[in-house]
Amino acid sequence: YSIELDKEIGLGKNTSELYVYQYHPTEKFLGKFKADAKVKVEVLPFRSALFIVRSTPADELTIEGTDFDVVKNVPGKDIQVKLLGLPGTEKTIKLSALPAGYKSALLDGKDAGKLLSGNTMKVKFDGIPLKNAAHRNLGELKSAALPADAEALYEATCFAADNNALEVRSLERSGETKIKEVKAARDAFFNQSLFTQRGIWDKNLFDGSEETDFYVSRRWNGDVRVQGGGVRVDFGQIIELDSVKLIVGSEHFLQPLKSTENVDAFVSSDLITWTQVVMWAGIVMNTSIPEGLRVRYLKIDKTPERISEIIGYRNGKSVNRKNWRASNLFGTFWKMEFNKSWQSSHVLDEIPENSFLALAVNGKHGAEGVYAALRIDGKIYGFPDRSVSYPSNTWEVHAKTADSNYTFYFPLKPEMKGKKIEVVLLGGAAAENIKPELWITNYPNPYKEMMLVIKAK
Repeated sequence: YSIELDKEIGLGKNTSELYVYQYHPTEKFLGKFKADAKVKVEVLPFRSALFIVRSTPADELTIEGTDFDVVKNVPGKDIQVKLLGLPGTEKTIKLSALPAGYKSALLDGKDAGKLLSGNTMKVKFDGIPLKNAAHRNLGELKSAALPADAEALYEATCFAADNNALEVRSLERSGETKIKEVKAARDAFFNQSLFTQRGIWDKNLFDGSEETDFYVSRRWNGDVRVQGGGVRVDFGQIIELDSVKLIVGSEHFLQPLKSTENVDAFVSSDLITWTQVVMWAGIVMNTSIPEGLRVRYLKIDKTPERISEIIGYRNGKSVNRKNWRASNLFGTFWKMEFNKSWQSSHVLDEIPENSFLALAVNGKHGAEGVYAALRIDGKIYGFPDRSVSYPSNTWEVHAKTADSNYTFYFPLKPEMKGKKIEVVLLGGAAAENIKPELWITNYPNPYKEMMLVIKAK
């Protein structure tokens, strides 16, 4: 983008020299310019940026020559600044507006005192220089027939995603916290009885208590199941089980199933080959697993309103369920009525840190009308995240459904470098004039860091 240094941003006509700084998402000195100049700036995709234009230089510590982030700047204390740069890049830096009284400086533990006397210093960031832009378009997906493994691809994404409350998804994205006040706030919210009673977190199915549940959300917007929904359970690893038991607890919560109804249930170790197992509806739903069959996934073609526990047994004893996950809103494959696909193939010769694939489905495709998945060296993977979000059992007002412009997200790992990545989008009748395109992007930027410490003593 261009920022015009004139009355467009509120500047008067009498300014001769202007200093332009970026303060978000990183700090950066962009330079000194004449009035009425146009300054080229970068705003990262889907992000905001903050710039300040001044008629005098900034009166606070600035690192010229590279992006930086001030960690600590308290009068009389050591100043800590992170220098930021892309892998393998070399920068020439200089300090300006350094407060008085500082006598020495260390850059990653090595002497950098020359910076304190106004001299420049070359710095080189670790890593191999990137050959390509970290954010770029990898091209459009091409129209194709429905692939033979369409069901496996669809199931991969259903199992990779979840139907938990959006607050739970936010918590898991944020990760652990070391800040006791943040932890206390999280605990207060997620441990309150009302949140537990709403039954909107799949962990309630594996906590050993029949007093906690996993419900189909009906708040404000009616039934949120896609094409009637289906129960899916991921055991976290391939294991041997004798049986799996679902405790519903009441025929009222069994809806829309009927007591003693034969329910279609299937187990698999790889999402490709499925073995049908017998399951009957009831306040306790049991299914036996054939002897010697190793499994990881269970899917049931219908979803009770409420389930309080899902338990697996081996040799008469319940197994550890620490890594079990479940969903209850995604539709059965054959009910989704996919009849076409779009596909593309890629080999990435580098994968910057924090990278992920973003599959943007531009156009109108119908609510829940498209689903995406990948094959990486022949192994099937699902997209674990999407915007708009995958269907969820919401805490309060249900998220508005959308019928266009979904974007699917897949986190990349270093070991995927150099491997064949095939991206497949499945669509139904409503997905006609769409333009799916694949991007590689990242968040946060794949910067390398160096720590500059300016000593007060």
